[in-house]
Amino acid sequence: MDITYYFIGLLTGVSVSTFFIGKELYKYYTKYTIQQKQLDRILKLNDKIKKIKNLHSVKNQNFNIGV
Repeated sequence: MDITYYFIGLLTGVSVSTFFIGKELYKYYTKYTIQQKQLDRILKLNDKIKKIKNLHSVKNQNFNIGV
């Protein structure tokens, strides 16, 4: 009977530990994916800004050459 209680306690302890470890891993995963999405958005916005600046500089060069 004592060994049965030991295994039940061991199983319960492992289950609780696994729950809390999984909870922390999920928290880290969601935080990482949100940061990754924000970084992707910022990089896209940065690319758009660079394209706009290049377009304006090309237009200004063409305007200055034509004058």
